[in-house]
Amino acid sequence: MKISYFSVGLLALFSPLASAWSKEDREIFRIRDEISKYETDPAANFYDILGVPPSASLDDITKAYRRQTRNLHPDKVRQSMRSKAGKDKKKGEKVKPPTNAEIKTAVKKAGEAQARLSLIANILRGPERDRYDHFLSNGFPLWKGTDYYYNRYRPGLGTVMVGLFLVVGGGIHYLTLYMSWKRQTEFVERYIKFARETAWGGGLNIPGVEAAPAPAPAPAAAESEEEEAPPLPQNRRERRMYEKAQKRDGAKPVKKVRRTQAPTESGNATPTPTVGPTGARKRVVAENGKILVVDSLGDVYLEGEDDEGEVHEYLLDPNELAKPTIKDTAVFRAPIFLFNITAGRFLSKKSTEDEFEVYADEDDSDPQPTPSTDSAGEEFELVDKSTDSLSKAKASGASQGKANKRKGKKR
Repeated sequence: MKISYFSVGLLALFSPLASAWSKEDREIFRIRDEISKYETDPAANFYDILGVPPSASLDDITKAYRRQTRNLHPDKVRQSMRSKAGKDKKKGEKVKPPTNAEIKTAVKKAGEAQARLSLIANILRGPERDRYDHFLSNGFPLWKGTDYYYNRYRPGLGTVMVGLFLVVGGGIHYLTLYMSWKRQTEFVERYIKFARETAWGGGLNIPGVEAAPAPAPAPAAAESEEEEAPPLPQNRRERRMYEKAQKRDGAKPVKKVRRTQAPTESGNATPTPTVGPTGARKRVVAENGKILVVDSLGDVYLEGEDDEGEVHEYLLDPNELAKPTIKDTAVFRAPIFLFNITAGRFLSKKSTEDEFEVYADEDDSDPQPTPSTDSAGEEFELVDKSTDSLSKAKASGASQGKANKRKGKKR
């Protein structure tokens, strides 16, 4: 295995050196690509452009180059354009003489063609001719190196930033999340295996696995349901606030749950699954000091203590670890986060205000309950007063008011 890794490493190390092209080779590729854009025949090679065969000598190449450049001289270009216009005029055709702008454009194109011819002549008359003949006979490569394409198609800052964001925030971030999820899953599986082997031995002779587990008693199930139920409101005000919160969350209000007596053992009660270890249990101390509980079904629980000092048992299940997806990477998370801290703040604020207004209207439209004899004992204090006492209180209050007025007048 080590030898294979070593050979792969050497191959990866020396493959860029073997496939890398020299500076002269990249110059040949660049000139060939540029010339193919301006020539009428893109497949024409350097010898075809100069008009000489591939076996031509240096003198033949020099003569062909001088003959081509002589025709591309600026004075020669002006003279040829004017003479062509004069010949067309003699034939009876109505041809306007070339303007100065047309002459300048033709001279510019001739200068560019002359520069390309000089590059071709330098390659064919220099040591690069052997490399060009090699590529011409064996074919030019499709991949010419990253630096060649980078220099030829140099991207801007925005393109580079977007590419880095997609590579780092998409590929590398997903790979990191996947490796972390894989490591956590292996950690949980290793701890479960360690706890089972330590508790019930290497053969995993867990009692109760082959046979059906004994049904749990119904009172324990009822108590677990009561413990899992949310806290109930104690008075009318708390009940109204609780119902408003349930409406806001889109859930139905939870009704009061009354404790029911344990069903008799008549055979009609069906066993309900209980939460927590079942049957025989064994405690195992892990390497990091955590306490693990293994029940008769082979399930492993982790004992943990909360801030209030209560001990809880949490089931260790590798399937509960969510496998990361591409939506968990920064490619999706970062735009959502930026939207939430910018425009999303105002939109969410407006939506919450609308919800509060709707809830206020609903509260006003709902009929207000009046205290009855049933609720009086719970939420209201009964005051034993009759109408006679109320009339007496009104009369005494009126008389006291008149007496105060008379005293004020005497003063």
